[in-house]
Amino acid sequence: MPYLTQLAAVARRTGYPVTECPGWKTRGHGPQPAVQGVVCHHTAGWNDMHVVRDGRPGLEGPLSQIWLRRDGRIFIVAAGRCWHNAPSTSVYHQNSSSIGIEAENNGSAPWPEAQLDSYQRLCAELCKEFGLTAARVKGHKEVNRQKVDPHSISMDGFRAQVARLMTGAGPIPGKAGPHEEDDDVPEIVSLGAGQDQDVPAGGELAVRWHTEYTDDADDHGAEGVAVLADGTRWAMCDALVKLGGLEPGDEVDLAWTRYSRDGKELLDDPWRLTVHADPDGRVEQSVPGQFGLGKDNQLRLRVINPGTRPAKLEKVTMAKVALFRR
Repeated sequence: MPYLTQLAAVARRTGYPVTECPGWKTRGHGPQPAVQGVVCHHTAGWNDMHVVRDGRPGLEGPLSQIWLRRDGRIFIVAAGRCWHNAPSTSVYHQNSSSIGIEAENNGSAPWPEAQLDSYQRLCAELCKEFGLTAARVKGHKEVNRQKVDPHSISMDGFRAQVARLMTGAGPIPGKAGPHEEDDDVPEIVSLGAGQDQDVPAGGELAVRWHTEYTDDADDHGAEGVAVLADGTRWAMCDALVKLGGLEPGDEVDLAWTRYSRDGKELLDDPWRLTVHADPDGRVEQSVPGQFGLGKDNQLRLRVINPGTRPAKLEKVTMAKVALFRR
């Protein structure tokens, strides 16, 4: 399949305004091999079309073919393959087999009615264009076990709206935005390391987060090393860790670690990985994790270096923690 240069025309069938980003018809990681599904995302930020277009530290853009603004305006970003869903649990929703839509939302804010209506109409038009049923429209959280987006949207209800729109009928009255219960909406803590940090030989480092991108400030504590829950929560975590300064084959452990609330006592490592440096002496590793947090503990990401050479944690290291009520 060639570059999807019909996307702007398809989007205009929704009746919502469309912006064609300069260069979109040739933008992508090569052409799009197939369209067998549509994956719905939220961006975890605001005014972030440029991130979808250009990428973020550790992941080169484009990240999705389409960015959907809060007022319902549709931005066509790329016509080629995009890095929006990996690893996928569905062969129909891989980067090479699906279209990604990134909807502007910080991961906790209510969805505007116009944005949801545009979202559903866009999915309906894409399904009609590529010969898909509404069942092929999936939330990122349905086809990637490490993701929670799009937040608070019941995808069964969303698909019901898409199916109705595909028949030419309007949306179900009063059901423009079918949502799950508010208790299912996680608090999202997105963190970034703003400078390189040293990991001593035979020692360890608790990653210091210099930037918090979303949600309430100071969820990562005054010292910048911990994630603090304000009640009993189920944490779903993911971090992209990048290390340099090692020799090929050097061993390093990466761990999500629970400490006492005051940070003085290490309680346990509910999620820990052992990795080895590549031939260039580097480590680039995703560190997932799922476990409980509460008011009596805190969460840190540790790098444990048992070797004889110091390592350097690079400033592009990023993490996201979704805290669900239990």
